[in-house]
Amino acid sequence: MFEVDNSFFSQDKFFRGADGAASIDLGNGKIIWLFSDTFIDPEGKGKRSNSKMINNSIAIQEGYELKKSKMTFFYKGSQQKPKSFFELPGKTWFWTGHGTYVRNKLIVFLFEEQSTKKDIGFEAIGWYVVIIDNPFDNPLNWKMEYIKGPETFGVIVGSSAVLKDSSYIYAYGVKEPATHEVYLLRFEINKLINGNINEIEWWVNGIWETGLDNEPISSSLFIGQTEFSVHYQQDIDKYIQIQTYGMGHADLGLRVADQPEGPWSEPLIFYHPLLNDEKDFVYSANAHPELTADGILITYNINNGDFGKLINNENIYFPKFVRIKY
Repeated sequence: MFEVDNSFFSQDKFFRGADGAASIDLGNGKIIWLFSDTFIDPEGKGKRSNSKMINNSIAIQEGYELKKSKMTFFYKGSQQKPKSFFELPGKTWFWTGHGTYVRNKLIVFLFEEQSTKKDIGFEAIGWYVVIIDNPFDNPLNWKMEYIKGPETFGVIVGSSAVLKDSSYIYAYGVKEPATHEVYLLRFEINKLINGNINEIEWWVNGIWETGLDNEPISSSLFIGQTEFSVHYQQDIDKYIQIQTYGMGHADLGLRVADQPEGPWSEPLIFYHPLLNDEKDFVYSANAHPELTADGILITYNINNGDFGKLINNENIYFPKFVRIKY
């Protein structure tokens, strides 16, 4: 395991940190980054203490090598009055899951959140799919169709990894709030890109099933986190799942499987991030196999339970890279 220069996300004077950090390869050297809660400095002074927080943002990376690529960040509104890139009317908001590029369309999964007076102060209440017809245009000119997901018994579809093959889009979903059982669901590509997301298949007891009337509890793949990644690693012919383990001062670990459905191996813990404050906490680990590296580049995020410390410490809340070799 090797630490990597973490200045990549912090060079923009307006973008002053975010979590989430899932990536989607569009091909031809272009990568879409999806972020959730994001700090924007309206004055462009490169100070988080001056910043406003929005619920999500995106970025376009040009090039697959970190040191040679360019990153451009996007959100709605203006630099002086920033707004979330993906928006909902009312008091709920979107955080970003993952997505995929298929048949000239960008598919993004979002999960809907609301404030609550219990537990950690927010909870997921549903999920959406956004279909983008022109993903190579300036994102501020994207044509986006928002489609609310059907009932999935508290499973937030696409909150984690999204994969594809020639016929299907596969989306991992996590049971929210709190219990975090992981399920795998799939959609026929032809139907999804035309706006039909109601005919969902679940991986249940070793087969794909449709028309479920209740949660298939016995078919949880494993206990996960709200956000994690899964990708196919061609050189070892395995699927690799990356996530954090534990709460607070958490570790990064991986599982492997021969197919997306599993069975998945027991976790292998490979990294314990160094934290400098007792209220720091680690979460949101994702692999980025499209990035050029000797091994696999993985991001994770460090937050702090004291908002004042978060605002004033720019050594945290920018996604941090580590690199693993296998």
